[in-house]
Amino acid sequence: MSSRLSVAGQINRLVRQVMAPGSNARPNDVPGPELSMAVLLFEVVHADDDLDVRERQALAHQLADRFSLADDELASLLEQAEHDAEQATDYYRFVKQINEHMSLEERTELLGMMWELAYADGELDAHEEHRIRRLAGLLHVSHSEFIRTKLAARPEDDSRH
Repeated sequence: MSSRLSVAGQINRLVRQVMAPGSNARPNDVPGPELSMAVLLFEVVHADDDLDVRERQALAHQLADRFSLADDELASLLEQAEHDAEQATDYYRFVKQINEHMSLEERTELLGMMWELAYADGELDAHEEHRIRRLAGLLHVSHSEFIRTKLAARPEDDSRH
């Protein structure tokens, strides 16, 4: 619980810095682990080229819950993360921040969040699964954890996947 509080404080500072008038933050600046996490989550949401309102709501809920964000901070983080995800040509700088600043347990939790987003619209798209598989490898999360988090996130009535 204390790690979430410290992470919440970090994300609050990050959001205020990035969104402050006259901020010098640029898309190529080194992102913090929290923004990196949000960008990777957007990558999953965008994997099927259909930004479903249920996925967007699930993403907002995940970030607000994980980082204890106020509405304006959440809106700023979502806007920045979506922009960075759209502008990114690869995941390297985002994955690097997460691997350097998050434990294996936190990276596995992130993978679970990705699965929840993939299932948020009621169906698992092959592009979403491929994106999560690729990110799991980059985040050094084992295949067994990839499968475990997928099964844990799967809706109860979904036995097809």
